[in-house]
Amino acid sequence: MEALSERKILVVGASSGLGRATAIALQRNGANAVFAARRREALEEAVAEAGGGHVVAIDVLDPANIEQGVGEAAKMLGGLDGIVYTAGMSPLAPMAEMAADDWQTVFGVNTYGPNLVIKAALPHLSEDAVVVAVSSNASSMPRHSLVPYAASKRALEATMDGWRTELLGNRRFVTVILGPTEPSEFAHSFTREDFEAVIPHWQRQGFRTGLMHASEVAHGLASCLAALFAAPTFGIESLLLCAPEPEVANEYSLDIVGD
Repeated sequence: MEALSERKILVVGASSGLGRATAIALQRNGANAVFAARRREALEEAVAEAGGGHVVAIDVLDPANIEQGVGEAAKMLGGLDGIVYTAGMSPLAPMAEMAADDWQTVFGVNTYGPNLVIKAALPHLSEDAVVVAVSSNASSMPRHSLVPYAASKRALEATMDGWRTELLGNRRFVTVILGPTEPSEFAHSFTREDFEAVIPHWQRQGFRTGLMHASEVAHGLASCLAALFAAPTFGIESLLLCAPEPEVANEYSLDIVGD
């Protein structure tokens, strides 16, 4: 992917799952990537696997830390040509059981975080920069016990529309709407008991079980970024990624709950 050569890209959420796979794919295809998340040790392991890259610890629930981390990434690279924000989380609980702090955390990671990262990056973005934020196909059909997650991702999609409206020029803002993907740490905080309790509700809603692999999605995203960098007037505003449904439905398990 020649168009990625030496492109300076910050990946937030790069310690696991799709974020890790995307940062590795970008680095291996010629980009100069900064791997960012809270867990420095996991980031360093990802950089070692990629064969290069930089590490910056960023806690997306801490606005001051976002400013510092994005500035550090831009200084390391000498500016930014792209951002990929993949971080996402939610507890598994009905709305009636969600406390105020739970709502704040869900929106903090899924909505406030990406927008504060973009705001902090604005002074450092090149004129043809590409900004990618990962949403979820759950945003259009809130799942039982994951409604705040869906609401926060729908809000993220609206704010990405807002960046396109307010920032004119050749900078592109891409919303990736992601179907179930593995591996993912999204469900690591769910208890098996709670998870099994919501399965009948999800089945009633028609939850799709086709699975994508993070490494394949990452390769596709890297290809899309290469295409955008190669053609400054070419834009992708929204990209829906879902696996084809298998002939036999995958079993529901904690492993297939992803962004």
